[in-house]
Amino acid sequence: MKRKMIGAAAAYMAGLFFASFFSNIPFLVILSLILASALLVGKKYGFKAGDYLMLSVFFVSAVSVFSICTAVRYKPVVEMVGKEGCFRGEVVEAYRYSGSNSSYILRGRINDEISAKISFYGGELEADTGDIITIGSCIFSKPSKDYLFDSESYYKSDGIFLTATYAEDVTAQPFRTHKLREHIRRYREKNISDFRVALGGDSGDLLAGMVFGEKRGMDDNVRTAVYRCGIGHILAVSGLHVSIAVLVLMLILKRCRVNKYISFAVMEVLLLFLTAMANYPVSAIRAAVMMNFLYGAKLFRRQNDTFNSLAGAVLLICLVSPYSVYDEGFLMSVAGTFGIGVAAPCMTKDMPRDSFLQRAAVSFVTMLCTTLCVFPLSLLYFDETSLISPLSNMILVPLCSVSMIVGLIYALTGGALDLLFVSKLINDLILRISDSLARLRITHFSTDSRTLMTGLIICSVIVFFGFALFRSRRATAVTVTAAVIFMFTGAAVQRMVRNDHVIVAVLGKGNNAAVVVNDKGTVTVADLSGHYRSSAYVRKYLARNSIETVGTVLLSNRSESAFASYVKALEYTKTGKWYAEGAESRIKTVPQLTYLGEDGFTVESSSCDITLSGGALNIKCDDGEVVIEKGGDAVTGALTVIYGKAPQDADEAPDNVIYTDKGNNFEICFSAEGSFEIRRL
Repeated sequence: MKRKMIGAAAAYMAGLFFASFFSNIPFLVILSLILASALLVGKKYGFKAGDYLMLSVFFVSAVSVFSICTAVRYKPVVEMVGKEGCFRGEVVEAYRYSGSNSSYILRGRINDEISAKISFYGGELEADTGDIITIGSCIFSKPSKDYLFDSESYYKSDGIFLTATYAEDVTAQPFRTHKLREHIRRYREKNISDFRVALGGDSGDLLAGMVFGEKRGMDDNVRTAVYRCGIGHILAVSGLHVSIAVLVLMLILKRCRVNKYISFAVMEVLLLFLTAMANYPVSAIRAAVMMNFLYGAKLFRRQNDTFNSLAGAVLLICLVSPYSVYDEGFLMSVAGTFGIGVAAPCMTKDMPRDSFLQRAAVSFVTMLCTTLCVFPLSLLYFDETSLISPLSNMILVPLCSVSMIVGLIYALTGGALDLLFVSKLINDLILRISDSLARLRITHFSTDSRTLMTGLIICSVIVFFGFALFRSRRATAVTVTAAVIFMFTGAAVQRMVRNDHVIVAVLGKGNNAAVVVNDKGTVTVADLSGHYRSSAYVRKYLARNSIETVGTVLLSNRSESAFASYVKALEYTKTGKWYAEGAESRIKTVPQLTYLGEDGFTVESSSCDITLSGGALNIKCDDGEVVIEKGGDAVTGALTVIYGKAPQDADEAPDNVIYTDKGNNFEICFSAEGSFEIRRL
């Protein structure tokens, strides 16, 4: 094996994935295909016994490291789930929110015995990085795994396995042991504030995302527009940001005739600044490590390329942090880098580059290869994926790069060199283009089918190993095209099947509930609780199921505030009529709302009668009947969903009663025979 680094990294990653998801049957099938294909590839390229031994050693090492890490670090901590205890630890990260609330990441000990990192959300303690927080008593639980966001996997990748709830006797002691890190955090927040003041809310948030990877303050609709446009990767500090920053720096240093060793040292300082200001995301660390490999090879007159650098960076990161396989940003970054640095050069190798159109064609194919490499992960981790990213990246990424460089110069000079007006012009243009494109159905694609996702991942494995075996660009292009056709055809068939049934989705959390009724293609949304977060659940469900039009929206409690929440959440969804339960106020502040009285009302859908009365929803059709309410008894002959906290005798309830208790978020699909199927979302 000539490129042992690549083989070692691939075997180690395969071992980590096997150790992480080996209980998943579809994944075992995929892994078996990978191993079988790897053996065929090895035979074709003349692998020797020593090569197979090396691959086996790295595979087994990954499984062993992950298993040991799980046994030593993970299991002792999660055994505290549901138990009461105390915690004392150092503040690793601190986030401030409106309303005098803060969240903290703490590293310390549970009951003075078990080492752990935990998350804690509570009132403002005025604690900063390096301070000590003591929690006298709390209940430990796993981070929430909700339909909106999987906090458990997100935190697990960073070694955070628990969160402290019902905390009492919480105190903070100022130590300020990490003054440099705190200065960096404050400087970062100052620059973000300057961006927002100089550019305005949305443009400033976009620049903060470009420079620092900061997305928490960004409007959801702005984020959706950017991702649908296909340039969402600019909001995560990774290879694009690091490459552009280092390229500009090296050009300047070269023009100034700076010694190559000094240039390398200056590059290291810039890389440290970028990763620190972005709060050390694994994608930025991966890019920094790769940049060290690439420029270090030139410095010491060694040969290196993108594939070797990527493999080395992946191997180093996973050796230090085996739970990185849960980090979606890391996986997306690796896939994107592989696409632009490995797959694209291979596919464009023989393409002519003499004229402008030929070079544009090469750029388009390069962007297309990158898009295809991240396509499966985009569908797996996000609600949607862009269909126009190859074209939009060619046009908009150069503009984004200029804006990012302006913001970076501002941050590096402490605001002394202020060209933020240039970023404002560029960002405003990008936002207008993104918003216009986000409203077009053809710009994005989504699916909620696990079968289709599994099939797509299997197709990706076949494409990768097929090219490794046969080295045919034409065959690879045909295989990729077949996989894309499979995905789109499967999604279209799935949508047709769903639109042939009545499907009722119950969404929300705890005491809050919203319902989406898909009556054979005619969609009605009903909000029962009036909570401001319910609209986010509806928004996500509509996006994942490619629903672009809602015929009717029904509101029950706090109708006017709920209306404002839904109008914002459904900005990219066409909505028809808005009805509210209750009496119309003397001063009608929301003219779009039609109030239909306090005694309830019924609206007719394609094949259903939907009744909203007293905060309870009744959906009655030829295939069955379902009632969704808070509390109450089962309606004779009807499937009854009761949201909120379940009573103590919930286990003794009739078969036609469903208590949502901790999680709503499921679908009820009626069949023509009068039966129904329940599917968790």
